[in-house]
Amino acid sequence: MILTRRDKSRNVHPEFTPFRFPALFEEMWNEEGLTARERWVPAMDVSQTETEYKVRLEAPGMTKEEIKIELENGVLTISGEKTVKEEQKEEKCYRVERRYGAFTRSLKFTDVDPEKVTASYRDGVLELTVTKTEQAKPKKIDIN
Repeated sequence: MILTRRDKSRNVHPEFTPFRFPALFEEMWNEEGLTARERWVPAMDVSQTETEYKVRLEAPGMTKEEIKIELENGVLTISGEKTVKEEQKEEKCYRVERRYGAFTRSLKFTDVDPEKVTASYRDGVLELTVTKTEQAKPKKIDIN
């Protein structure tokens, strides 16, 4: 057997550092990791015409009473909480993919009339129509 002196300045296995996996832990426990997977954020589409904005938010399994809509200082806020409706005591759950919990979605508008907002909820889709102010609507300018 030949014994050699170990050079501590040279790492023999640079890709392996025991008990140190920063990428794994950063991915799992930072704000975009586990907590983001646990949060429920309903999908939302926003479109506009010359006179209004249309906002569609998917909230399946919720009632309209569980959804709150506010427009204050040009900020449209949609919030609510999706809760588990019933508990199955005799069933064992092996996989849960549906998400539950509170959510808040906000949009900032600078050109809307707070008195002209309508909302409807059907088949799990909330649809809002937000009318633009007269100043925000495009105006045709004739050339002389």
